[in-house]
Amino acid sequence: DTINSVKSRLGKSLQIQTLLRAFEARDRNLQESNYERVNLWSCTNLLVMVVVSGVQVYLLRSLFDDKRKTRT
Repeated sequence: DTINSVKSRLGKSLQIQTLLRAFEARDRNLQESNYERVNLWSCTNLLVMVVVSGVQVYLLRSLFDDKRKTRT
């Protein structure tokens, strides 16, 4: 009787462990997908910021350019 009880509890433990492994694999895949998405958007934002800063520098420099051509 005791051996059967231990055997049934061990079987239930194995089922729970298998279920937890499946949950862990699903969560890991979701986490990796989110990580890739965050990296993609971070790189996109970085690229946009670099382009915008370049345009701002160009526009700011054009404000201070001497429009009159002087001969030297």
